[in-house]
Amino acid sequence: MPLPAPEFSAPTQPDYPLRTERLRLRPVRAGDVPAINAYRSRPDVVRYLPHPPQTVADTELTVKSMMSQAALSEPGQWLDLAVEYGDGADPVGEVLLKWDGADPRLGEIGFVFSPAAQGRGIAREACAAALDLAFTGFGWHRVEGICDDRNGRSAALMTRLGMRLEATFVESDWFKGEWVSLRHYAILGREWPEVTLAGTGRR
Repeated sequence: MPLPAPEFSAPTQPDYPLRTERLRLRPVRAGDVPAINAYRSRPDVVRYLPHPPQTVADTELTVKSMMSQAALSEPGQWLDLAVEYGDGADPVGEVLLKWDGADPRLGEIGFVFSPAAQGRGIAREACAAALDLAFTGFGWHRVEGICDDRNGRSAALMTRLGMRLEATFVESDWFKGEWVSLRHYAILGREWPEVTLAGTGRR
């Protein structure tokens, strides 16, 4: 007879900001609208996101939704964190953690960054901080990441984070008027210390 799953609960309020060598991750604020709209309004940035290029009004609604979930209080919620770089207070991107609605020991990571942040290792450093929160802060067992099969940048980022490609579902999703294939990546909590020792995690 299988053993019952261990009881599990996640903290609801991280200690903000989450700091790395160069970055700070914190809840999204109303004043972030101009900076977030600057990249969420670009067709090249939102090509693989579930919305078209945003107007300022669109981004205001998005930010309002993000601000309502600065902490995870129940499974199924998203935690959206703005990423600050260097001395700047304006976000250069966002990292999202979703608490699985069916099993509270599981989660998902998502991310979006300004093109201005590319080529500096900012996305990897920010996502590593979020994974560290997921595993060492929340105690999650497994985190998954999903991207469009054509999204080479996201796929490469998840690989650099130590996530393995576990499956590609061919033409499994109707997205922006066409069938698309989705890559599913994942990493386990027990694997994360090896990744951080290799220099990918928080410093």
